[in-house]
Formats: sequence, structure tokens, C-alpha cells
Amino acid sequence: MIWIAAILASGFFFSLNHIIRKKILEDANVLDMMIFTGSFGFIVLIPFIKYIDFDISFKNLFLIMLNTAFAYTGSYTLNTVYRKCEISSVSPMLNINPLFVIFLSYITLGEVLSGMQIFGVLLILTGGYIITLEDIRYFFRPFTSIPRKYFLAILATLVLWAFCPVLNRIVLLEIDTFSYLFFFTMFICIIQLVILVSFSRYKYVGVIIKKNWLLLIMAGLCWVISDLLHLYAIAIPTAMVSLIIPVKRISNLITVIIGGTLFKEKNLVSKSIACSIMIAGLFAIAL
Repeated sequence: MIWIAAILASGFFFSLNHIIRKKILEDANVLDMMIFTGSFGFIVLIPFIKYIDFDISFKNLFLIMLNTAFAYTGSYTLNTVYRKCEISSVSPMLNINPLFVIFLSYITLGEVLSGMQIFGVLLILTGGYIITLEDIRYFFRPFTSIPRKYFLAILATLVLWAFCPVLNRIVLLEIDTFSYLFFFTMFICIIQLVILVSFSRYKYVGVIIKKNWLLLIMAGLCWVISDLLHLYAIAIPTAMVSLIIPVKRISNLITVIIGGTLFKEKNLVSKSIACSIMIAGLFAIAL
């Protein structure tokens, strides 16, 4: 299936982006990094402006803006939680997101999964949950260690992010992938510029660019490529949104293989088993 290849490739660049950002954030502020990478993503697409279809309806433009707002607000909310809670407790909970996507896809797009597809999704999500745990012995710790207000904030993020692929599918029925990405990155860039001016982050962004300019450029490129492939997969008529998002969770496997080596992470045995579970889930979906 073409959409599986596209979303796996998207997951690969998504993982690279995540790993590079983790390296940058060892000595940088999240907001400053987002300002540069978000703006750079749009700048990269400007030379290709002649390929953009500007004959887009107000409805689709509004839906892209709404999707941008959901995606950015979700990221901001999650970063707020990350500041107050342990990453090892927050990250496993993000694997619940595809369940919200499956529900919304059923309600809005009429997508119904077969028994084998549901089994494959559950395998991928279970493996994805285990792979992000700090220690498998504390399986339920993410649900018991986070204060209630931050737990609700994470749920809000998951709900906001669940609307994004559904909105993507609706708009991509009428406009091409590249044009969609152009407007999406443009709106992200506008948000970043407003933050840059409002919070006077010029000096801090300048410092992070001077110290990590190559990594920042790589992160920006990986983000654009990942999103382009992601939107391409969603635009394929035979693809199901309710399967695309779970399959993209295979990116956790790449993060463990590359990130685990670079950052010398522990518990690689249990994480390798989790990876095997995820791969089995992928085969179940493909079959």
C-alpha cells in the first residue's frame, strides 16, 4: 500500500526531527527553538510558490487556520505539562491519541475498521506505550503519578490533535497536498513572528541560531518533509485516517534505535520487545 510507505517515511523524518530537537534542547529554550524552526519551514517553501494553488475557498482556508490553531495550541499545552511533570510519565500517554482519531474518523468520515485492523492498531499502541515507559515494572505509573490538572491538560492536547488529521482529510479532498502545506506553514510562521515580537525574543533566538544553526535547519527540513509525506498519505483516497495515525507511531521504533544509541538510554531490551510488538501490529494492518 502506497499510503503505508508514505506514512512510514513521514514517521522516519518525524523521529529525526524529534531526536534533533532533543539535542538542541539540551541547552536551549523550547519557545526560541520553535520560533526558528516554525519560521524556517515556511521560508523553505517560498521558492516553490509558483506551484501553489491560491484559488482556495474561504471554507478550506478557515479549516487550515483552525487545524493550525489546534496543532499549535496542543503543542503549547503539552510543553507546559512537560515543564511541570516527568517526560517518562507524559510520553506514554500520547499513545492514546490514535484512539481519539479512530473515534472522530468514525463519526465524521464514516471509517470502520475490521477486526484484524483493530488488532493491529492495539498492538502498535501497546508497543508504543511500553517503548516510552521509563521502566516497564511501573506500567500504570503515567496514569497515577500526574496531578489531575496536568492529566486533563494532556487529554485536551490529545483531543485537539485528534481533530487535525480529520480536518486534513476534509480539506485535502479539494486542494493539493503542497498547497495545503504552504498555507499551514505560513500560518505557523505568522504565529511564531507574533510571539517573537510580543515577547521580544530577538536576542535569545539570535543566540540559539549562533550555537545550533545547522541542527535548527535540519530540524526545520525534517519537519517540512515529514508533514508533506503525512499529508500525501492522508490525501490518498484508499487510505484511512484511523489507520494512518496509529501506523505513524512506528516512528517510536526509529527514535529508540537512533535516539537510544545517541543518548545512551536504558532498558533497551524491553524497548526492543515493544518494537517487535509494533512491527507485528503493522503486518496485521497490512494484511
